[in-house]
Amino acid sequence: MVEKRDRNQFGSLKPKYNFSMNPYPEFRFSKCPDCQNKTGQRKLPLIIHIDPKNLIALNYTCRYCKQCDMHIAHKHEVEHHLTELFQKMDKDVIGNNYLVFGTVEKKAW
Repeated sequence: MVEKRDRNQFGSLKPKYNFSMNPYPEFRFSKCPDCQNKTGQRKLPLIIHIDPKNLIALNYTCRYCKQCDMHIAHKHEVEHHLTELFQKMDKDVIGNNYLVFGTVEKKAW
């Protein structure tokens, strides 16, 4: 029997989307890895925490599956955007660990 684990949740709102980070630059996910339906594109602000104390909102175009409500971000593209951003702001942060917390409403962004 599979044991159901409780997930820790950040914030009080329920998750709006499923999210996955694609670590493989050679795979683009034109089809959803869960349901095999075609994916589209959706641009939305991702909230990213970069060690030690940096929190940014990155307006990023993800692959999106309507059936699964799944957003797929490409790791190498996100890291490229972060590197470009921190080249101008703080070069010491480049290469630090980061965590994608979630998304932000476009109105709030």
